[in-house]
Amino acid sequence: MPGADDVLECPDLRHVLAARPSPFVPHNNFGGGFVSDADRVALTSMRFASGMSAGAAAQMQLAAETETAAAGSRGAVNWMEASLEQLSTPLPPWSIRAGARDTIYHDPKHTTAAIVTCGGLCPGLNDVVAGLVNKLTDYGVPEGNILGIRYGFRGFYDKTHKPIVLTKKSVDGIQLQGGTILGTSRGGANIKEIVKRIDMWGVDMLFVVGGNGGNAGASAIQQKCAESDVACNVIGIPKSIDNDILLIDKCFGFDTAVEEAQRALLAAKVEASSARNGIGLVKLMGRQSGFIAVQASMASGVVDAVLIPEVQFKLDGPTGLMAYLEQVRCRD
Repeated sequence: MPGADDVLECPDLRHVLAARPSPFVPHNNFGGGFVSDADRVALTSMRFASGMSAGAAAQMQLAAETETAAAGSRGAVNWMEASLEQLSTPLPPWSIRAGARDTIYHDPKHTTAAIVTCGGLCPGLNDVVAGLVNKLTDYGVPEGNILGIRYGFRGFYDKTHKPIVLTKKSVDGIQLQGGTILGTSRGGANIKEIVKRIDMWGVDMLFVVGGNGGNAGASAIQQKCAESDVACNVIGIPKSIDNDILLIDKCFGFDTAVEEAQRALLAAKVEASSARNGIGLVKLMGRQSGFIAVQASMASGVVDAVLIPEVQFKLDGPTGLMAYLEQVRCRD
């Protein structure tokens, strides 16, 4: 089990890079100030009074199983791996706070960055790409040194779709377009070939905008870079309309998914209420999580029952779903 002062591990390259003042120091980050490396963010917002509290039993059982597994393997739990695999593992109490530092470790004038979008489409992808390009440019990364990788990870080694140069001008207004200007793809990636291209092109930082698979790929790339002595920071940017990425309160695109889901719920309400003893059944996306279903149901105000993977339920019996639906039918 993690200790009271343990912090979520975040690999860095500071031991092989030279520290230098941020170009934003003269104006104190536009008046907003800087974040300290000693700043911490609490990962746990709740302390259960007992094992009888809702949700406590499952967490305590999971913690015991994880501790047993860790003891059996004689090693510590790999928190990053657990996060990427979407496992409900007990977390250390703290993480390092993100934000601008007054000290940076890459020389912007000699930095090459790359951006890749992976997995399914998500509202806001182009906003993220534009934001990265604009901020990198503000830091002083030269025009021509920001690469956009085409069609996911395969764009690193696909000879038919070479990387494109991203500039402030080329990304101006792309937030008004749907999809991603870089293109995307699903499926496995040749990590060895990707790291080979990173080294060959002199990429100092790689931004991976992806979901479960994309972040797992980013982790694999980071590990392979470390093994191959390739000094490249790999940054995973969580993307999921399902909102199912551990540690992230709300992924970009989730709100849009909830709004669109309400259309289906409202349509089902109209059709069910127009039929005698009508019942509307709507299945929403979400993979193994019920965030969209719950949020859309609460926002619409027309749903009588929500079934999600996180909460066990039974169909039959006096306390089952069928008995409850019968009560609703008789009431209406």
